[in-house]
Amino acid sequence: MPGVVGNLTAVGSDTLSVLVTRWAAQLRRYHPGVRVQLQAAGSSTAPPALIAGTTRVGLMSRPMSDQERQDFIRAFGYPPLEVPVALDAMGILVHRRNPLETISIAQLDAIFSASHECGSQRADRWGQLGLSGDWAERQISRFGRSATSGTYGAFRRVALCGGDFRLDVSEQPGSASIIGAVGSSPGGIGYASFSTSSPMVKQLSVSRDAGSMAIFPSRASIRDGRYPLTRALYIYVNRVPDEPLPSLEQAFLSLIMSRQGQQAILREGYVPLPDDQLNQWRERLGLDEGEGL
Repeated sequence: MPGVVGNLTAVGSDTLSVLVTRWAAQLRRYHPGVRVQLQAAGSSTAPPALIAGTTRVGLMSRPMSDQERQDFIRAFGYPPLEVPVALDAMGILVHRRNPLETISIAQLDAIFSASHECGSQRADRWGQLGLSGDWAERQISRFGRSATSGTYGAFRRVALCGGDFRLDVSEQPGSASIIGAVGSSPGGIGYASFSTSSPMVKQLSVSRDAGSMAIFPSRASIRDGRYPLTRALYIYVNRVPDEPLPSLEQAFLSLIMSRQGQQAILREGYVPLPDDQLNQWRERLGLDEGEGL
C-alpha cells in the first residue's frame, strides 16, 4: 500500500494507548507520511468522538454498550465496524504483604458493589474473606478506575454482575496509579490490566464461583478464556458497509494484524489474537497476510 499519507486521529482507551503508540511508530517505518494522533481519555470518549466525526478510529477496552451502538446507528444509519485487536485481562491486586492468594467473583462483588447483583453480602474487613490474626479486623480499602474508563465498565459488567460501585471506591486515573495506591495501603485492593506489575503488589488467582478452581492471569489462561476476568481490546472504525476501508485506516489495521503488530502486543505484555481469529479478520478486512503492509 505505497504512498499513504495523512493524519489519523485515534480516540479512547488509556489501556490501548501504549499499544497504539508502538503501532504508530511501526507504521511510520513503512509510511513516513502518516501521523497517528492519540487522545487517550478513556473508552467512553470513543463513541461520542466517532459520532461527532472528530475521529474515525475509536479505542475501547470494552465492547460498546447497546446505547452507544444505537447512538452511532442513529447518526449514520449503519453500525460501527468492531475489530478485536488484542486480548487483555483485569488483574486483582492486593498489597504484597496481604496473605490472601485467591478470590471469587462473588467476593469481588462483596467488596466493590453497592447493589450486590451477584448475590453477595457486603464485605468491609479482610476477615470476611477468610483472613485471620491481625488481618481479620483490618479495613478493606478499595481502588478503581473512573467511569470514563473501559476497565471500569468491563469490571462492572463481569465482577459486579452489572451492578453499581460503592461510593467509597477511590478512583484512579490509570493502572500505574492503582498499583501505587494499593502498594502504599496494606488493606488495599484494586483492579488493573494484568500486564502491569510491581513488587509493591501481588496479583490474586480468581474463581468464577466458590466451587470452581481459582485461575491466575497468564497468557495461556487468558488466551483460552479460563481466567474469569479476560477481555478483548477493540478498535471501532466508522466504515460504510460493503465499502473498502479508507487508506489510512487500512494501513493502520494492516500493521496491527501483521506479524510486527502482533509481536508488539507480546512486547507490551498483552496477548495476541489466536491465529484463526487473526486470519479471519485479515480476510474480512481485505488485508494482506504476513507483513500486512
